[in-house]
Amino acid sequence: MLAPFEPHDVHPAALRWSRRMTNQAVGIRSLAVKFPSVIHTPEAWGEAFPELAAQAQARVRLPRKPQPGIDQDAESDLATWSQEVAPYLSDPFRGNVERRRLAVQESPRAIECQAAQDAIAAAGLQPDDIELMIASTLFSESMGIGNAPALAQQLGLRCPAWTLESTCSSALVALQTVRSLVQAGEYRTVLVIVSHFGSRVVDPADTLSWAMGDGAGSFIVTAQPDQQGVLATHVMSTTDTCGAYAYEFVTNDQGMPQLRMRTGESAGAIAETAVASVRTCCESAAAKAGISLDQISLFAFNTPTAWYASVCTRALAIPPERVMNLYPRYANIGPVLAVANLYHAAESGRLYQDDLVLVYTHGAGATAAATVMRWGEVALGPKPTAPSRVTPEQETVRLASSLTSLPVTASDMETVAPILTLSRAMVQAAVSKDRLQLVETYLLDWIRRSLPALAPSLSPDQPLATVLDSLMGLTFKSQIEVDLQVRVPMEQFFGEHTIAHLAEYILNQLELSVLRALPSDPHAETCADSRETLRL
Repeated sequence: MLAPFEPHDVHPAALRWSRRMTNQAVGIRSLAVKFPSVIHTPEAWGEAFPELAAQAQARVRLPRKPQPGIDQDAESDLATWSQEVAPYLSDPFRGNVERRRLAVQESPRAIECQAAQDAIAAAGLQPDDIELMIASTLFSESMGIGNAPALAQQLGLRCPAWTLESTCSSALVALQTVRSLVQAGEYRTVLVIVSHFGSRVVDPADTLSWAMGDGAGSFIVTAQPDQQGVLATHVMSTTDTCGAYAYEFVTNDQGMPQLRMRTGESAGAIAETAVASVRTCCESAAAKAGISLDQISLFAFNTPTAWYASVCTRALAIPPERVMNLYPRYANIGPVLAVANLYHAAESGRLYQDDLVLVYTHGAGATAAATVMRWGEVALGPKPTAPSRVTPEQETVRLASSLTSLPVTASDMETVAPILTLSRAMVQAAVSKDRLQLVETYLLDWIRRSLPALAPSLSPDQPLATVLDSLMGLTFKSQIEVDLQVRVPMEQFFGEHTIAHLAEYILNQLELSVLRALPSDPHAETCADSRETLRL
């Protein structure tokens, strides 16, 4: 039989501290960010891939008209997203201005270690003061198991080191975990490192590469004075967005295996769930903290796209001037955005001691999280290199006024002819044998007017993935659903699906809707056109 445990080796003061910590306020003591030396612009991408750049430049904005029967005031969640996307459709680079990228000689681990060392130094601590380290690295330097032990070794830490990952929500999930551990008295001083090296895993010729940046952030978590630090956190599942990004191994120029990321077939789920996720997380976190959103001094959203901050701002109906937006400066740096937003807010004077701040992150295929904090005396690491050309105006959040009031330039008017109008009623009123051709013509017309440079070579047998990027695909999907009142899954725009396949799918859905509307009485009169064979 085991003898009862007696804490002979535990100092009495430590036991008293452990009991006292249960309800102790916990928060960030210091934070730091570190970025690679290369500042990359879309123009540099255009110089490297002139043919793809020319195709991007060929895209024009299509003015959208109000649809009869649609309540323009009662926006759906997807309509909220679409409304903020619309101003970027005329920009061939989709709102991307700058991003930080690893130079050939730079090491991801060195960037991570520097961020951690800066956070430790800013807190006035030494490596031996760290009792636990948690790291989350998206696309680390080496393949295999977690990166935390290697980082701890390089930093000279002798404490436990864990790897914790929840895609773009990793920083907030780590903070929630650490807060609980400190309150439980398990640890007093915890180091968190988050990093994202997206430029390593995207094909440089893929337009997804415009948005994928590199960087690292780190923060120290300790006990805080009462009423400061983390007040509440709400975390929810985002498994509805599993498959938004696809991963595979390829062979690089050196003949070595390399992870490659691309847009997945469920990319549309990010748009479809974005508004509901930010509302649920932020409102729940505020309720747990016992405050309203009106009391928040600053909102910091992760921004995987140029319009994401605007989507969140509109979804929560909050003043845009209270919202951070670092996308023009760093593009998508995954979980690092949470740390970078707090750093730059404090460094620039937008966040002061005792201010309430709400940080929201959305990790595709993992979790969404919102944390409410009362800002304390947080020490900051060294200021990173300033952007080369980003202006304060570009980092200002501005909401799109309306999808129906987009500015159309003279060149737009010369390029865009009247759009072919097609409705569900028009398709159903057409002769049965002409319906497929009618839908196909409608689809071809939309693409030709969106991508005039491709118009001469466009054919019904062309895979949609070869002509539409994910944003154009989502815009096309939204237009089809408004015009024809039929729901189209995002996967219909990817893979080997052609324009002809999409036309058949749409027509099948329209015909199924007619069959569902038929009376249940088998003797009831039905229209002959309603009993046609589906094109399966």
